[in-house]
Amino acid sequence: MQPEFRFRLNGRIMPEIFIQRALVDGAPCGEWQIAVEIDGLGRFTIDDNSHLWDDSLPKFVLEYRDETAWALLPVAERRSSVDKGWNRVTPQELGAILELAGVIKRV
Repeated sequence: MQPEFRFRLNGRIMPEIFIQRALVDGAPCGEWQIAVEIDGLGRFTIDDNSHLWDDSLPKFVLEYRDETAWALLPVAERRSSVDKGWNRVTPQELGAILELAGVIKRV
């Protein structure tokens, strides 16, 4: 059974994420990207914020939780967990985790 994942961006649950490549002249190319769609803002890619010109600018906080593993923990452990099973990652790390788990296959 494949694990089931849940995602948050800046503390807000994302019902789905998109694994995509950039489109240049209508053709996919380059590295894989993670994108989200938010009502009122549309779809946009998430980066690792490493190239911001000012460190005081707000940054994306991307998190995931392996719901399958989380459900297997004893209730007492889940209740006492400080992070509630959420793991902070970069978009590149999340892509690798999803690929390793067999949820996505990059070709």
